Amino acid sequence: MGLPPPLRTGFSRLLAARLSLMHALNFLGVGFYLPFFPVWLASTGLGDVDIGYVLAIPILVRVFVASSVTGLGDRLRPNILLALLNGLAALIYFALAQQSQFLPIAILTALSAVALSGVVPLADVLTTEQVKAGALRDYGRVRLWGSVTFVLSNLAGGYLIAQHGAWLIPFVLAGSSSLAALAALQAPSPPGGVSPAVSQGASAAGFGLPFWLAVGAAACVNATHAAVYAFSSLHWRSIGFSGETVGWLWAVAVVAEIAVFLVGGSIAASGLVGLRWIAIAAIAAALRFGVMSVDPGLAVTLLLQLLHGITFGCMHLGTLAALSALSPGARRAAAQGRLVAVSALAMGLATILSGYLYRLFGPGVFLAMVPIAVLGLILAALAILKARGNTGFGGRI
Repeated sequence: MGLPPPLRTGFSRLLAARLSLMHALNFLGVGFYLPFFPVWLASTGLGDVDIGYVLAIPILVRVFVASSVTGLGDRLRPNILLALLNGLAALIYFALAQQSQFLPIAILTALSAVALSGVVPLADVLTTEQVKAGALRDYGRVRLWGSVTFVLSNLAGGYLIAQHGAWLIPFVLAGSSSLAALAALQAPSPPGGVSPAVSQGASAAGFGLPFWLAVGAAACVNATHAAVYAFSSLHWRSIGFSGETVGWLWAVAVVAEIAVFLVGGSIAASGLVGLRWIAIAAIAAALRFGVMSVDPGLAVTLLLQLLHGITFGCMHLGTLAALSALSPGARRAAAQGRLVAVSALAMGLATILSGYLYRLFGPGVFLAMVPIAVLGLILAALAILKARGNTGFGGRI
């Protein structure tokens, strides 16, 4: 017999709190790394070209190793593997703090990227398995704490550097990964009673065509963000937006993302309906970046940043739902690893393309994201058609 309703509710809340802590501490280091790791690299004396090479390393590493590293979670307990990976990253960051030359920094950055390539997808596997088992109702309300700590660590990192200097950053990253390792240890393993049957239409060793179409669609929609991630701040400053305004534009995007996770988190449990949400995100991305390319002014730019809730939030939730339905039941960790690898490749190529296009066309770089979004929409539509035509995939689309 199941637990009485009050106990079941209490168990669900405790489960959500444990998983929320895991996501929050996983993203604590990310919030320090993205804005401030380049600042630390510059403080060591590395030149612009060397910094560019070092920052490209994690993207390449994710392309080649994310699938293998994350796939270990299908054979090992995912929470233990997650703790080991975070612990390894902490040791590497501590060693990195002692370095100031290009080669050891590059090697240690590559090793940290190997460890961290499995962190976010394994956390998603641990959470979505609880949702599929019915032990957890809403993925989004758990995952949003990662976005919250990302913003808080952005703010804290700026304060720390202003007060104490950039030398602290590797130590902060080491501490963040150590806390994330402890949070992974307390995170629940996937429910022992859950041993989902391997989906028909995809063998236990491989993935079917609808799966790869969904991965390609999600990777394209994600890659449309390359130009805004790399050049929006520079461009907005160049057209007269103040640093404070640029900061608010970024904050609005993250708040929209959090709002979608809070209100629409159940999308992650919608199965093949997730393909529709990927398609909707692709349409929103084409609109967002197409309009952004004409410099529409501050008010419209602010509204376009709100679309981040759809272009990223709905895309992420829809992708989790679709891949969970389309991947073999015994290989869901490997499925997340393949998504990370393909997404990293698409994002890397789009970022390189954005660099050339921004130099040539300025805001025209955002327009170049539109055909990538259209490609994502086409792939999502094909995934829907293929999944509908394959009777092995249950559920409505």
